[in-house]
Amino acid sequence: MFLRIFTYKLKELSREYWLVGWNFVFPLVLATAFFLGFGNLIKEDPDTLQTINVGYVNQLEKSAGFEQVLEELSRENDDTALLSLHTYSSKDDAVNAMNNGDILGFYLESEDGIETIIISNGYASTIMNEIVREYVNYTDVITQISLEHPEKLAAAIDAISSENSFITEHNFGNETSQYIQYFYALLAMASLFSSWISTSMLRGMCANISERGKRVECSPASKFVSITAGILAGTLLQIVSNIIVVIYIQYILGINLGVPMGTMIVLCSIGSGLGISTGTLMGSIIKDDRLLVTVPLFFTMVCSFFSGLMWGQIKQLIQYRCPIINKINPAALLTDAMYVRATYGPTDEFYQDTYIMCAMIVICLIISTLFLRRRKYVSL
Repeated sequence: MFLRIFTYKLKELSREYWLVGWNFVFPLVLATAFFLGFGNLIKEDPDTLQTINVGYVNQLEKSAGFEQVLEELSRENDDTALLSLHTYSSKDDAVNAMNNGDILGFYLESEDGIETIIISNGYASTIMNEIVREYVNYTDVITQISLEHPEKLAAAIDAISSENSFITEHNFGNETSQYIQYFYALLAMASLFSSWISTSMLRGMCANISERGKRVECSPASKFVSITAGILAGTLLQIVSNIIVVIYIQYILGINLGVPMGTMIVLCSIGSGLGISTGTLMGSIIKDDRLLVTVPLFFTMVCSFFSGLMWGQIKQLIQYRCPIINKINPAALLTDAMYVRATYGPTDEFYQDTYIMCAMIVICLIISTLFLRRRKYVSL
């Protein structure tokens, strides 16, 4: 009996045009819109360390220590060199190279000091000026020590020489773009869309809502078996929908979500179960047929908004002001679990988010069972 009801529920739900549109097609359309909006910002994250093409002109009659520093920063350290150094014999040659786009700026070292010449302000100019400032600070320290404590000069030079470079990049984890969270929030929204599946299913099983519900109530089939089969059928459809969206984002759009596919399938399954269970709870409480559509939609969009779907910084703002909201918002939990797994790996926070979502599923189903078991009718 269970398998037969499960099969019929799969056929029934898959033939619903609204389910195909909202749960299957709409996430794909929204993912495409996100890709067109800032897909390149994810593939080429502007926040990652990039090599800067700089020039150097030495107007001194001798070799300078600053040139050695620039050569050190031009060597590859781990993955990316900070600078790509080009030396020029005159200022005019360096200016022509900068105007042609070969370099973003150049250093001019003379008896008056080191001058930084750039074509425009921005990321590159900040790094170039910081290098000069650090170099000047080091040379001033060495000069002061040589004048006041010459016996400590050798130790000071050794201490400064032991540092690998002036500027280093600190990597907290995997290189995950800040814009990828919009795709995580999209998957969370798609998962919560499955709440409509539950409310639609219960609409056809409750005698006080539809005529078909009266027939189901009078049938000899167990209500528990019927509802369980419907819940599992809806969850399976939503899992398939989420996996299709993940495959579309990762392999067709070319956006690396940063989460192993096996872990992503597990998270999508938990998210689907979370959406189904919350929808079941709404369907067991709500008796108005119109509210069975508007309440799940309102619930999904509010949770999605506070998870960062429309405004990426809202989740961080809530975490600073009232972090408990992020721990009871199912969309925020799923988004955070994906982001933490992609950025830091399977940490304690990742498992905490996963356990909270599983606990929410169990609590919603228990409360729904209590409400559905208490329904009795005078007559059908």
